[in-house]
Amino acid sequence: MSGTNVESGWLAGNLPFIRLGRGEKRVVILPGLADAAWEVTRHTGDSAEHYRRFADGFTLYVISRQRGLPADYTTREMAADYGRAIREEIGPVIVLGISLGGCIAQHLAADFPELVERLVIACAGYRVSEEGRKIPERWLALAREKRWREFYFDIAKVTLREFHHTFYQFLLPMLRRETPDPADFLVSLEACIGHNGTAALPRIHTPTLVIGGSKDVFFPPAMLQETARLIPRATLCEIDGGRHGMYELQKETFENAVLDFLHNGTGVA
Repeated sequence: MSGTNVESGWLAGNLPFIRLGRGEKRVVILPGLADAAWEVTRHTGDSAEHYRRFADGFTLYVISRQRGLPADYTTREMAADYGRAIREEIGPVIVLGISLGGCIAQHLAADFPELVERLVIACAGYRVSEEGRKIPERWLALAREKRWREFYFDIAKVTLREFHHTFYQFLLPMLRRETPDPADFLVSLEACIGHNGTAALPRIHTPTLVIGGSKDVFFPPAMLQETARLIPRATLCEIDGGRHGMYELQKETFENAVLDFLHNGTGVA
């Protein structure tokens, strides 16, 4: 994949995206919470290798959410942004939503069924667990009190423990800003905490893979199992020992399962 051309731009006027690969089938990746602090158009140099296995067989779109999110924006409203952009500029796609992107993908598949041919909900479930909520709620409390030093330090502790990729792509860019402005992150965080897909999931009739780690504090096995149960055509893949960042820390195992589902419909790790 070295030398692969990566195109970048904006979909529907306000969603940054990159496109790579030349496969007949199109895959859209909806990124996680880290997307609130960086956009994919700034990282085109690393994307060809990072997404190599997907771009080998598909035309791949990685699409950021809009910048300057309105207050109280929900995962369903974010899904509507994606739905409009995909309908206007791409057409029917396979959707891979990761973490917060996986929450958004639930509404996208339910509300825009004609656009989603296959669905992968990765490291996400119908809601965040009670234990998992404690971390983002702590961040929000610190932010509301403008205790930014503690806010960033706590994020650093969690992201370094869970997955280094998010630390380097999310936290460091924010720390380099002269005046930190985590507004999009806080809106996204509240959207994640407020997400509840129980009404949407039974309306998803596309073949779906629910994949996550057995040690994910935010979306533990019970959440993954219930998410898969609520979707009529879902397959569950639980990766033993995987934490929330297993899509990076256990990248090969994760990609094996996802690609097997996309090609064969099984999703076996």
